[in-house]
Amino acid sequence: MKTFKTVKRFTTAKRFKTVTGLASLALVASLLSGCAGTRGPGLGTTLDATTTAYALDHGYDEANPLLSPIGDPYLTALASIGLKQGVKYALHEYGGVNEACAHYGVETAGMTAGGWNLAIVAGAASGPGLIIGALFGVGYWLWVDGEQACR
Repeated sequence: MKTFKTVKRFTTAKRFKTVTGLASLALVASLLSGCAGTRGPGLGTTLDATTTAYALDHGYDEANPLLSPIGDPYLTALASIGLKQGVKYALHEYGGVNEACAHYGVETAGMTAGGWNLAIVAGAASGPGLIIGALFGVGYWLWVDGEQACR
């Protein structure tokens, strides 16, 4: 006897919540681009925040202990944007790292986290997910020539 897997369908309210949440993320990311003393959110931050919101909205758990107590998927994603911007600012202003190096270093970490999120949502186990995330990060670092920025 064959059994069929139940397919989870999106309700209209769930779809609306997802769309408005992602639109809010885009708005906040654009507003944060004017933060004093540092560059705005880049591709890594954007990928990590959007995949975090999507994954949390679909039943996954946040692995970052700084963000996991928040609970709401979209607030968690927004907090991750603010956290990354704060790290960039701290590295540049207090750590003595030049602005470009701080930006590309944090964006590479965001790209790594976003790649890991994508792998986990696609069904990969944690080990292969980490490898995929690392490939995203290394690929981004090479693409933006992060080494040149950190000289």
